[in-house]
Amino acid sequence: MRAAGLGQENTMQITESSSSSLLQVLQVDHLSEYVIGYPVYVVITLRSRSDTAFNRLVFADLLDLRGCIGAEITLPNGRMSTKHIPKVVIDPDYGLSGAPLGPGESRRMLSDVSPLFDVPMSEGEYRVRFLYASPDAIYAAPVVKMRFRKPTAAEASTLSKLAPDRTKSPNWGIWTTTRPNEPVYEGALQPNNPLVLNLLLRRLFYGRQLANKIDPSVLDPLGGIYAPEGKALKAEIYRARGDQQNYEQLKAQILTDTPGLLWWIRMLDQGGGYITTFRPSVR
Repeated sequence: MRAAGLGQENTMQITESSSSSLLQVLQVDHLSEYVIGYPVYVVITLRSRSDTAFNRLVFADLLDLRGCIGAEITLPNGRMSTKHIPKVVIDPDYGLSGAPLGPGESRRMLSDVSPLFDVPMSEGEYRVRFLYASPDAIYAAPVVKMRFRKPTAAEASTLSKLAPDRTKSPNWGIWTTTRPNEPVYEGALQPNNPLVLNLLLRRLFYGRQLANKIDPSVLDPLGGIYAPEGKALKAEIYRARGDQQNYEQLKAQILTDTPGLLWWIRMLDQGGGYITTFRPSVR
């Protein structure tokens, strides 16, 4: 078995991902359409080759791209719009540490890629080739087609009501993790709400209800591409509630259905988690 180490951060060629690559971009999952001005969540799943272990990789997550995801974006008119080449920095002396990926292990990354769409957006279908950077190489995913449309009047109104302070934050991830001055929205949410994940995360992080009193069903609106992460967040709630039986059952289901979330389960078993990060008293 070989171990991949640290390499050069610059002047790296883009490699088309394949089964023979040390690291393979298995797939990119996305919504059928996106609303301009809202988050743009996609799922990028990686897998290391069966004979290769990585000691330090950087991964995107629910809250941050962490510099490891880039994209080549082609506009609906066929013109190349923008090209973001990802570049990761790993320097333990400055608290910038990587994470391991075992031989044949997969890693699922659900993340908001809207910061990569930094051009005036118009309605239509965009061709996007996402890029993932390890310290040694840049791997390209197959091209996907992503459709964008303007918000309806109702969606524009919802945005102004539920995220009036959004412009004060550089991106949706920072907005989601910034403690608001006003109580967070804790009303009903529909699965097709373009802000459903962000609003639920804010509720988990800054809601008035104690973490051990949160009803896990609050996360039921997280379906489709959000469903596996919804289950992992439910597992965090079960742990906060001291419900070991449901916690263990849900862990087993997650590992069976979505092995790319093994990293999250490890984090939970070690006492970590998203809720404990923003509510340190919850252990």
